[in-house]
Amino acid sequence: MSAADSYRVYQSTSSCVGVSGSPLDTGISSADFTDETAGNGQTYYYVVTAVAEEDRETAESDPSSEVEKTPSSDPPDRP
Repeated sequence: MSAADSYRVYQSTSSCVGVSGSPLDTGISSADFTDETAGNGQTYYYVVTAVAEEDRETAESDPSSEVEKTPSSDPPDRP
């Protein structure tokens, strides 16, 4: 198998995200991804895997390094 055909994103609210469960999103074809399920003030941990498909077989890479993000609402305007 060669280059990635798509990517999978895995999310957890605790560190050490595993890829044994269901991914948050699959079939991602670009580097742009927004987690529309994330709530402000909650810390989330993410890993990404590359997926290659060939001859009806699918191979998934090892996960990327973990990334930690905490979304927040926009700050109020200054007076």
